[in-house]
Amino acid sequence: MVLKCILGSIGHFIFFGLLVSFMIPGFLLYFIFKPFIKDSQHFFQRGAAMSYRLFFILVPRMVLKVDILKDMPKGAIYISTHQSILDFPAFATYIQHYLIFANVNLGKYKIVEKITHAVGIRYIKGRPIEEVSEIYKEMEEHLKDGKNVIYFPEGTRHTGNKLITFKRGAFRLAMKNNRPIVPIVIEGVYNYLPRKAWCYRTSKKQNVYMKMLPPLYPKDFKNEIQMREHAQKIMQEEKTRLCELS
Repeated sequence: MVLKCILGSIGHFIFFGLLVSFMIPGFLLYFIFKPFIKDSQHFFQRGAAMSYRLFFILVPRMVLKVDILKDMPKGAIYISTHQSILDFPAFATYIQHYLIFANVNLGKYKIVEKITHAVGIRYIKGRPIEEVSEIYKEMEEHLKDGKNVIYFPEGTRHTGNKLITFKRGAFRLAMKNNRPIVPIVIEGVYNYLPRKAWCYRTSKKQNVYMKMLPPLYPKDFKNEIQMREHAQKIMQEEKTRLCELS
């Protein structure tokens, strides 16, 4: 147990240390070269992605096995299973120009709020309905500009074998704006760092799988309910398959 906590502490230190070490100089560079930077959010996302890649290199007992689409659609809604805070750096390494809809509240940590907002995270927990509505409008504008949106359709981190019933937000957004949904299944991260845990659950080397499924298009479904149910079905099937491997 002590070893797991030590490894967990080191893992946290590496993850947040890398993120801060990239983002603080990033802010300085941004203010120096601001007139020449067209997309500030993409600028910070590229720096964060570099820190995520280094994290998975420097934590060798967590082996990330990735299977993504060769042609990832732009202006799409990417939905992912959610087991741990480590899900986000796994897929944010590959998805660019994104906003992520997060059911958390980071407002009381000002430096964290500043960094997460810069890289495209929009949290909604504890916010008044007017602010949530503005975030939703920002998501729509983001999609119209050919950029991406990321959702965790379960709405929370979950480590069970069965997915929680998906919430409707991502599918309503897809239908309203005629945008594809790209399902992502991540399996195995909970073996290291499940919800509300600081200590790693294991000190053994283990694979973490990330599988990106083919896009789902609104025109192929009668309504958002049918689209949501189909997405949950195929993601559950892939999750079951990956569970057998992890």
